[in-house]
Amino acid sequence: MNAREQILQRIGTALGRPEKGASQTVANRPEAVSERLRNARRSTLPKVGNDLVETAIANMEAVLMSVVRLQTRDNCIDAVQDYLQSQGIDASAPGAVTVAPALSSMAWPSSYRSGPASGDELVSITPCLAAVAETGSVVMASGAQTPAGLNFLPETHITVLYESQIVQYVDDVFAHLRHFDIMPRAVNLVTGPSRTADIEQTLEIGAHGPRRMHVLLIAGEPG
Repeated sequence: MNAREQILQRIGTALGRPEKGASQTVANRPEAVSERLRNARRSTLPKVGNDLVETAIANMEAVLMSVVRLQTRDNCIDAVQDYLQSQGIDASAPGAVTVAPALSSMAWPSSYRSGPASGDELVSITPCLAAVAETGSVVMASGAQTPAGLNFLPETHITVLYESQIVQYVDDVFAHLRHFDIMPRAVNLVTGPSRTADIEQTLEIGAHGPRRMHVLLIAGEPG
């Protein structure tokens, strides 16, 4: 450690900051920070209907997501196969579908693989952290069980969402994240399939990510 690093370390210690390389968690943040977050004032918010589920569905469909409502998680496998058939996607080849490890305990077809995106799959299936009724966005947190590449590389992205995970405003997502002990490295708010109209104002779907987004909306909350 050189003189500069020693000086910075002493300053950090005096300020109560963790040593370089130490794990930083919500539990060890200064109380003054926690107090400021608890009492943070909100800006003016748009009006959002009281029925968060119906509002979320309407806004998802407005940004070109498709949504199917399910009663239980056990209905997901059949719902995925019905959707793929309706879109003319042949998922029978090994590696055509990749499932996030967080959902690997479900009885998916043997041809589906589990893990991070390979870049060759046609379809990904992931859970999500939340959804926002205000915008119709789904919220993805990166991690070993939820690799971020699955949200962007395949042309078709299917995500599993529970009704209890729907929040009213984008602001509510960040309030929810503050309860995590260790923050995810990345949080992505995805609002429909990728699109651009940069060239002659012509809308192109799938420019930088999936061409299709399909939401499996399950009643209740995660088991």
